[in-house]
Amino acid sequence: MDSIKRFLAFSGNVQVTVLNTTALVNRAIEIHSTSPSASRILGGLLTCCAYFASGIKGMKGAVSITVKAKDGDGAVSVSSDALLHVRGYADGSCTQTLKGGSLTVVREDGFSQPFVGTCEISSDDISDAFAKYFQQSEQIPTAVKVGVKLDDSGKCVSAGGLIIQLLPDADDDETAAAGDAFYAYCDDSSNSDYTPDEIVEKFFKGSVNGEIIEVNPVYKCNCSEQKIRGVLASVGKAELLKICEEQGVVKVHCHYCNTDYVYDKNSIEENF
Repeated sequence: MDSIKRFLAFSGNVQVTVLNTTALVNRAIEIHSTSPSASRILGGLLTCCAYFASGIKGMKGAVSITVKAKDGDGAVSVSSDALLHVRGYADGSCTQTLKGGSLTVVREDGFSQPFVGTCEISSDDISDAFAKYFQQSEQIPTAVKVGVKLDDSGKCVSAGGLIIQLLPDADDDETAAAGDAFYAYCDDSSNSDYTPDEIVEKFFKGSVNGEIIEVNPVYKCNCSEQKIRGVLASVGKAELLKICEEQGVVKVHCHYCNTDYVYDKNSIEENF
Protein backbone atom coordinates (compact mmCIF):
# COMPACT_ATOMS: atom_id res chain seq x y z
CA MET A 1 0.00 0.00 0.00
CA ASP A 2 1.23 3.48 -0.85
CA SER A 3 2.01 5.74 2.07
CA ILE A 4 2.56 9.41 2.87
CA LYS A 5 4.08 10.28 6.22
CA ARG A 6 4.14 13.86 7.56
CA PHE A 7 5.88 15.09 10.67
CA LEU A 8 7.63 18.06 12.23
CA ALA A 9 11.38 17.78 12.63
CA PHE A 10 14.22 19.28 14.66
CA SER A 11 12.77 21.97 16.95
CA GLY A 12 9.35 21.71 15.33
CA ASN A 13 9.69 24.38 12.67
CA VAL A 14 10.44 22.09 9.74
CA GLN A 15 7.70 20.07 8.08
CA VAL A 16 8.84 16.84 6.45
CA THR A 17 6.81 14.69 4.09
CA VAL A 18 8.00 11.33 2.76
CA LEU A 19 6.07 9.59 0.02
CA ASN A 20 5.73 6.17 -1.57
CA THR A 21 3.42 6.29 -4.60
CA THR A 22 4.55 3.18 -6.48
CA ALA A 23 1.11 1.53 -6.68
CA LEU A 24 -0.49 4.84 -7.65
CA VAL A 25 1.90 5.33 -10.55
CA ASN A 26 1.64 1.71 -11.70
CA ARG A 27 -2.14 1.98 -11.80
CA ALA A 28 -1.87 5.09 -13.99
CA ILE A 29 0.58 3.30 -16.32
CA GLU A 30 -1.79 0.32 -16.54
CA ILE A 31 -4.83 2.48 -17.35
CA HIS A 32 -3.16 4.77 -19.88
CA SER A 33 -0.42 2.53 -21.37
CA THR A 34 1.99 5.45 -21.14
CA SER A 35 5.44 5.64 -22.69
CA PRO A 36 8.42 5.71 -20.29
CA SER A 37 8.80 9.49 -20.58
CA ALA A 38 5.07 10.07 -20.06
CA SER A 39 5.08 7.64 -17.12
CA ARG A 40 7.82 9.61 -15.39
CA ILE A 41 6.12 12.97 -15.93
CA LEU A 42 2.63 11.74 -15.03
CA GLY A 43 4.01 9.78 -12.08
CA GLY A 44 5.86 12.80 -10.74
CA LEU A 45 2.73 14.93 -10.95
CA LEU A 46 0.60 12.24 -9.30
CA THR A 47 3.13 12.09 -6.46
CA CYS A 48 3.07 15.87 -5.95
CA CYS A 49 -0.73 15.91 -6.20
CA ALA A 50 -0.90 13.28 -3.47
CA TYR A 51 1.37 15.49 -1.38
CA PHE A 52 -0.96 18.47 -1.73
CA ALA A 53 -4.02 16.33 -1.07
CA SER A 54 -2.50 14.98 2.14
CA GLY A 55 -2.62 18.52 3.54
CA ILE A 56 -6.27 19.28 2.69
CA LYS A 57 -8.14 20.29 5.82
CA GLY A 58 -11.82 20.22 4.77
CA MET A 59 -13.59 17.13 3.43
CA LYS A 60 -14.90 19.19 0.49
CA GLY A 61 -11.40 20.28 -0.48
CA ALA A 62 -9.61 19.31 -3.66
CA VAL A 63 -6.46 19.98 -5.63
CA SER A 64 -5.73 19.92 -9.35
CA ILE A 65 -2.42 20.33 -11.16
CA THR A 66 -1.92 20.96 -14.86
CA VAL A 67 1.23 21.14 -16.94
CA LYS A 68 0.86 22.64 -20.40
CA ALA A 69 3.46 22.22 -23.12
CA LYS A 70 5.45 25.17 -24.40
CA ASP A 71 3.80 25.02 -27.80
CA GLY A 72 0.35 24.42 -26.35
CA ASP A 73 0.27 20.93 -27.86
CA GLY A 74 -0.84 18.74 -25.00
CA ALA A 75 -1.14 18.73 -21.25
CA VAL A 76 -0.72 16.54 -18.21
CA SER A 77 -3.53 16.89 -15.67
CA VAL A 78 -3.89 15.34 -12.23
CA SER A 79 -6.34 15.91 -9.40
CA SER A 80 -7.35 14.59 -6.00
CA ASP A 81 -10.08 14.99 -3.43
CA ALA A 82 -9.64 15.14 0.33
CA LEU A 83 -9.87 11.33 0.57
CA LEU A 84 -6.68 11.08 -1.51
CA HIS A 85 -8.46 9.60 -4.48
CA VAL A 86 -5.84 10.65 -7.02
CA ARG A 87 -6.19 10.45 -10.81
CA GLY A 88 -4.55 11.85 -13.92
CA TYR A 89 -3.78 11.60 -17.62
CA ALA A 90 -1.18 12.80 -20.10
CA ASP A 91 -1.28 13.65 -23.79
CA GLY A 92 0.61 15.57 -26.44
CA SER A 93 4.13 16.93 -26.59
CA CYS A 94 4.51 17.63 -22.87
CA THR A 95 4.79 13.89 -22.34
CA GLN A 96 8.26 14.29 -23.89
CA THR A 97 9.50 17.52 -22.33
CA LEU A 98 8.42 19.97 -19.63
CA LYS A 99 10.89 22.76 -20.29
CA GLY A 100 9.28 25.98 -21.43
CA GLY A 101 5.81 24.88 -20.41
CA SER A 102 3.72 26.09 -17.48
CA LEU A 103 2.67 24.57 -14.17
CA THR A 104 -0.64 25.54 -12.55
CA VAL A 105 -1.88 24.40 -9.15
CA VAL A 106 -5.46 24.97 -7.98
CA ARG A 107 -6.06 24.29 -4.30
CA GLU A 108 -9.52 24.33 -2.74
CA ASP A 109 -10.28 23.96 0.95
CA GLY A 110 -14.04 23.75 0.41
CA PHE A 111 -14.72 26.90 2.39
CA SER A 112 -13.26 29.85 0.51
CA GLN A 113 -12.17 30.85 -2.97
CA PRO A 114 -9.65 28.47 -4.57
CA PHE A 115 -5.98 29.44 -4.48
CA VAL A 116 -4.44 29.40 -7.95
CA GLY A 117 -0.68 29.50 -8.45
CA THR A 118 1.33 29.19 -11.63
CA CYS A 119 4.91 29.33 -12.85
CA GLU A 120 6.93 28.72 -15.99
CA ILE A 121 8.89 25.47 -16.08
CA SER A 122 12.58 25.95 -16.77
CA SER A 123 13.76 22.32 -16.80
CA ASP A 124 12.53 18.77 -17.38
CA ASP A 125 12.85 17.93 -13.69
CA ILE A 126 9.50 17.70 -11.85
CA SER A 127 11.27 18.40 -8.57
CA ASP A 128 12.74 21.66 -9.89
CA ALA A 129 9.35 22.70 -11.27
CA PHE A 130 7.61 22.32 -7.91
CA ALA A 131 10.44 23.92 -5.93
CA LYS A 132 10.10 26.92 -8.26
CA TYR A 133 6.31 26.89 -7.86
CA PHE A 134 6.56 27.03 -4.06
CA GLN A 135 9.12 29.83 -4.23
CA GLN A 136 7.16 31.99 -6.67
CA SER A 137 3.52 31.24 -5.93
CA GLU A 138 3.42 30.42 -2.22
CA GLN A 139 6.65 32.04 -1.01
CA ILE A 140 7.42 29.01 1.15
CA PRO A 141 11.04 27.74 1.24
CA THR A 142 10.57 24.19 -0.01
CA ALA A 143 12.99 21.45 -1.03
CA VAL A 144 11.50 18.86 -3.39
CA LYS A 145 12.91 15.55 -4.57
CA VAL A 146 10.42 13.23 -6.25
CA GLY A 147 10.93 10.65 -8.94
CA VAL A 148 9.73 7.56 -10.77
CA LYS A 149 11.95 4.54 -11.41
CA LEU A 150 10.94 2.16 -14.22
CA ASP A 151 12.20 -1.27 -15.23
CA ASP A 152 12.91 -2.34 -18.81
CA SER A 153 9.26 -3.31 -19.34
CA GLY A 154 8.02 0.15 -18.35
CA LYS A 155 6.64 -0.94 -14.98
CA CYS A 156 7.21 1.39 -12.04
CA VAL A 157 9.48 -0.30 -9.49
CA SER A 158 9.47 2.71 -7.16
CA ALA A 159 7.96 6.17 -6.98
CA GLY A 160 7.79 8.82 -4.30
CA GLY A 161 10.26 11.13 -2.65
CA LEU A 162 10.90 13.72 0.00
CA ILE A 163 9.48 17.23 0.46
CA ILE A 164 10.72 19.57 3.20
CA GLN A 165 9.23 22.96 4.07
CA LEU A 166 10.56 25.56 6.47
CA LEU A 167 7.89 27.02 8.75
CA PRO A 168 7.96 30.79 9.50
CA ASP A 169 9.83 30.43 12.81
CA ALA A 170 12.61 28.17 11.53
CA ASP A 171 16.01 29.49 12.63
CA ASP A 172 19.41 29.13 11.00
CA ASP A 173 20.23 25.90 12.82
CA GLU A 174 16.98 24.26 11.75
CA THR A 175 17.44 25.48 8.20
CA ALA A 176 20.94 24.02 8.07
CA ALA A 177 19.82 20.71 9.60
CA ALA A 178 16.95 20.44 7.13
CA GLY A 179 19.32 21.17 4.26
CA ASP A 180 21.81 18.56 5.45
CA ALA A 181 19.09 15.88 5.66
CA PHE A 182 17.71 16.79 2.23
CA TYR A 183 21.07 16.75 0.45
CA ALA A 184 22.07 13.53 2.19
CA TYR A 185 18.91 11.96 0.79
CA CYS A 186 19.54 13.37 -2.70
CA ASP A 187 23.15 12.18 -2.68
CA ASP A 188 22.21 8.63 -1.71
CA SER A 189 22.10 6.55 -4.88
CA SER A 190 19.55 4.19 -3.30
CA ASN A 191 17.09 6.90 -2.27
CA SER A 192 14.42 5.89 -4.79
CA ASP A 193 14.25 2.40 -3.27
CA TYR A 194 13.66 3.46 0.34
CA THR A 195 10.26 3.12 1.99
CA PRO A 196 8.92 6.11 3.97
CA ASP A 197 9.87 4.36 7.22
CA GLU A 198 13.40 3.79 5.95
CA ILE A 199 13.73 7.46 4.95
CA VAL A 200 12.61 8.56 8.41
CA GLU A 201 15.03 6.14 10.08
CA LYS A 202 18.03 6.89 7.86
CA PHE A 203 17.78 10.66 7.43
CA PHE A 204 15.67 11.93 10.34
CA LYS A 205 16.42 9.54 13.19
CA GLY A 206 16.28 11.41 16.48
CA SER A 207 14.94 14.61 14.91
CA VAL A 208 11.22 13.77 14.67
CA ASN A 209 9.28 16.27 16.77
CA GLY A 210 5.85 14.92 17.68
CA GLU A 211 3.49 12.51 15.97
CA ILE A 212 4.03 11.05 12.50
CA ILE A 213 0.78 11.28 10.57
CA GLU A 214 0.23 8.67 7.85
CA VAL A 215 -2.29 8.68 4.99
CA ASN A 216 -2.67 6.34 2.01
CA PRO A 217 -3.34 7.64 -1.52
CA VAL A 218 -5.03 5.46 -4.13
CA TYR A 219 -5.73 5.86 -7.84
CA LYS A 220 -9.48 6.31 -8.11
CA CYS A 221 -11.54 8.27 -10.64
CA ASN A 222 -14.67 10.10 -9.50
CA CYS A 223 -16.67 9.47 -12.66
CA SER A 224 -19.64 7.08 -12.65
CA GLU A 225 -22.58 6.03 -14.77
CA GLN A 226 -24.86 8.13 -12.58
CA LYS A 227 -22.74 11.27 -12.99
CA ILE A 228 -22.45 10.86 -16.75
CA ARG A 229 -26.19 10.38 -17.08
CA GLY A 230 -26.73 13.51 -15.02
CA VAL A 231 -24.56 15.52 -17.41
CA LEU A 232 -26.24 14.08 -20.48
CA ALA A 233 -29.69 14.70 -19.01
CA SER A 234 -28.94 18.42 -19.06
CA VAL A 235 -28.42 18.17 -22.84
CA GLY A 236 -31.96 16.90 -23.33
CA LYS A 237 -33.40 13.74 -24.83
CA ALA A 238 -34.18 15.29 -28.21
CA GLU A 239 -30.62 16.57 -28.68
CA LEU A 240 -29.16 13.21 -27.58
CA LEU A 241 -31.32 11.39 -30.13
CA LYS A 242 -30.19 13.82 -32.80
CA ILE A 243 -26.52 13.18 -31.97
CA CYS A 244 -27.19 9.46 -31.97
CA GLU A 245 -28.81 9.70 -35.40
CA GLU A 246 -25.81 11.61 -36.78
CA GLN A 247 -23.01 9.62 -35.11
CA GLY A 248 -24.60 6.23 -34.40
CA VAL A 249 -24.14 6.52 -30.62
CA VAL A 250 -23.57 9.13 -27.94
CA LYS A 251 -20.14 8.60 -26.40
CA VAL A 252 -18.58 10.32 -23.39
CA HIS A 253 -14.90 9.64 -22.67
CA CYS A 254 -13.34 10.06 -19.21
CA HIS A 255 -9.66 10.92 -19.65
CA TYR A 256 -8.78 10.12 -16.04
CA CYS A 257 -9.80 6.45 -16.09
CA ASN A 258 -9.75 6.01 -19.89
CA THR A 259 -13.38 4.82 -19.87
CA ASP A 260 -15.99 5.30 -22.60
CA TYR A 261 -19.65 5.64 -21.67
CA VAL A 262 -21.66 4.70 -24.76
CA TYR A 263 -25.41 5.16 -25.31
CA ASP A 264 -27.32 3.96 -28.36
CA LYS A 265 -30.83 4.96 -29.37
CA ASN A 266 -32.49 2.33 -27.19
CA SER A 267 -30.53 3.27 -24.06
CA ILE A 268 -31.31 6.95 -24.62
CA GLU A 269 -35.01 6.16 -24.96
CA GLU A 270 -34.92 4.09 -21.76
CA ASN A 271 -32.75 6.34 -19.56
CA PHE A 272 -33.45 9.95 -20.51
